[in-house]
Amino acid sequence: MNQSQNAIFTSPTGEETLMNSNHRDSESITDVCSNEDLPEVELVSLLEEQLPQYKLRVDSLFLYENQDWTQSPRRQQHVPDALSPVLAEETFHYMILGTDRVEQMTKTYNDIDMVTHLLAERDRDLELAARIGQALLKRNHVLSEQNEALEEQLGQAFDQVNQLQHELSKKDELLRIVSIASEESETDSSCSTPLRFNESFSLSQGLLQLDMLQEKLKELEEENMALRSKACHIKTETITYEEKEQQLVNDCVKELRETNAQMSRMTEELSGKSDELIRYQEEISSLLSQIVDLQHKVKEHVIEKEELRLHLQASKDAQRQLTMELHELQDRNMECLGMLHESQEEIKELRSRSGPAAHLYFSQSYGAFSGESLAAEIEGTMRKKLSLDEESSLFKQKAQQKRVFDTVKVANDTRGRSVPFPALLPIPGSNRSSVIMTAKPFESGLQQTEDKTLLNQGSNSEEVSENRQKVGRPGQSGDTDLATALHRLSLRRQNYLSEKQFFAEEWERKIQVLADQKEAASGWGGP
Repeated sequence: MNQSQNAIFTSPTGEETLMNSNHRDSESITDVCSNEDLPEVELVSLLEEQLPQYKLRVDSLFLYENQDWTQSPRRQQHVPDALSPVLAEETFHYMILGTDRVEQMTKTYNDIDMVTHLLAERDRDLELAARIGQALLKRNHVLSEQNEALEEQLGQAFDQVNQLQHELSKKDELLRIVSIASEESETDSSCSTPLRFNESFSLSQGLLQLDMLQEKLKELEEENMALRSKACHIKTETITYEEKEQQLVNDCVKELRETNAQMSRMTEELSGKSDELIRYQEEISSLLSQIVDLQHKVKEHVIEKEELRLHLQASKDAQRQLTMELHELQDRNMECLGMLHESQEEIKELRSRSGPAAHLYFSQSYGAFSGESLAAEIEGTMRKKLSLDEESSLFKQKAQQKRVFDTVKVANDTRGRSVPFPALLPIPGSNRSSVIMTAKPFESGLQQTEDKTLLNQGSNSEEVSENRQKVGRPGQSGDTDLATALHRLSLRRQNYLSEKQFFAEEWERKIQVLADQKEAASGWGGP
């Protein structure tokens, strides 16, 4: 287009503003502004019944001035449209440059404010494009009305031309008739001079009218050609504007589709974020419930730990008390053993003092052995030892029998109490269970050892009585008696040593069991 062509923008008051063709490229809607003196520009919507009237306040959006919009003097001719081809072309160029803002929106996706600003600009761009499309539709409508009016005028001109051609043909026939008549009049000699003058005048009149009609016909033909050329030009312009309008509508539809797709993507992302937020909230609630459960468990474990600590303290106190009682019993046992040894020594001294009298008594009662016999001496010595052993064994037997009876009584009471209830697992640190568990084997071991001791003592007493019956019988040799006495003495010595070793092992085993229980109790109470 020619650079001198200006874009006309009509205000609601009827004033017209021109946009100079020496413009600058608009990369965003912020460049489309005007001076402060410009009136508010009104763009009329095509769908007046559905959409409200919009007013574009180009001078109140931004604080800086731009020379893209300039005032120009009012043109004389009436312009029916408010949108010029230059403005439409620049708008198309601006819409093409909208892809740069899409890249900016992609780059600044994480910045919510920037995305909101770009979306607002996109909405304003779409609104401007819609308004331009509406203006183009209105311009197209006006051009179509003008085209129809011109076609109607052209039809009327065609009718006038036809009418003039018809009149011209009639007048041509009339002139032909006149010429024929004039020729006939010239040949007629009987016509007078005034008649010839009248005919010549009428002929000149017809020629003048014919010239005028020919000139008017030429003017009408020229006007018809001008109207046809103008109609062709308007038709080409209409086709061009329709193509541009269709392109603009396609661009607007494309932008709307892209915006809708982007909004749908953002909606999907927002729904995904909402689902993720709900899932995180559920996880947080589950973790909080787990924390509450763990806190309850910690409280229960603390209470259980306190109970176990109390049980452990009670078991330690009971173990300490049992250890003290054990030491006291050991001290008493040592005292009793000392007293027993003292009494045995006293008895030995008394026996040694009363030995000769007893020897004489035995020698008199049993005349089969002489006083100087080795078997008699050994028998006397053995009798002394047997008498001492019998006294000590009687004392021990009474004490052991009493202890055995007490142990059996306690075991029967404990068994009677524990029969109706099932056997429970020992609680670490519990005083009762540990005492019961350690008491039963100890009592059973003592009972077995005491029973064995009683049986051995009974067998030994029977053997001694048998020996007493057998030794010194008349008719047997002294060597046999000596060998038998030595064999029995060795057997008794072995029995005593085995019993002593058994009691020592049993004592060490019980001490080891108590030490293991003490270590286990300390291990449970440590953590």
